[in-house]
Amino acid sequence: MPATLKYHFWRRVRAAHYAFGLARLPFGRVLERAVGQWERAQGFGDSPKEKATWDAEYGDGRWAYIAQLHENSRYWTIIGYMDAFRGGGEYLDVGCGDGVLFSRFKALGYQRYVGIDISEVAIRQLQCHNDDRTHFAQGDGDVHEPDGLFDVIVFNESLYYLKDPVGSLERYARSLKPGGCIIVSTYTNSRRSLAVLREAKTKLTVVDEAKTSQGSMSWLCTVLKPANAGMA
Repeated sequence: MPATLKYHFWRRVRAAHYAFGLARLPFGRVLERAVGQWERAQGFGDSPKEKATWDAEYGDGRWAYIAQLHENSRYWTIIGYMDAFRGGGEYLDVGCGDGVLFSRFKALGYQRYVGIDISEVAIRQLQCHNDDRTHFAQGDGDVHEPDGLFDVIVFNESLYYLKDPVGSLERYARSLKPGGCIIVSTYTNSRRSLAVLREAKTKLTVVDEAKTSQGSMSWLCTVLKPANAGMA
């Protein structure tokens, strides 16, 4: 098959896979792995990346735009939920990047704030904040095992970069304190991110959800709890 036809074929397969949840069908997981491999080979912006790629992108300023004004609405929505559900508590920020969320949240105060990111380049910019309440470290979100329990675990535009996002979400949910919650921010222009969120909602209970928009961009901020947890 010519390269151009092959590319368009896989684009259509990818679109169908996410639009119709084909992973649920027989052999769906095989298709899901094939789509994932193709996404990574093509360098899709909403698919998993290797550590070296993340380091290169943070090194050349690729992610500097997320600290700009047009991203503020979604950050303050996340922060509002973080404070409302467990103000002053213990927080885990999975895929914290170079700390844009932390820089806005820290003034509200916390008992403990832990941030992990696969990129050493990003984490290096944050380690000056490490103290007895704050800890930033390089870690792969796909395999990281949290130290202790948390009131709130945040995936700020990071969940859909994991290779097994919903499986990882369920694993991280085991590190919640009783009554704790997970906050997931999702970019709505990404087929993959919306598919991940849709599946996550079948595994965990939705407590609340808000949509923010800025120009042509919009995000969903979803608060989730384990299905067997109370809503209080």
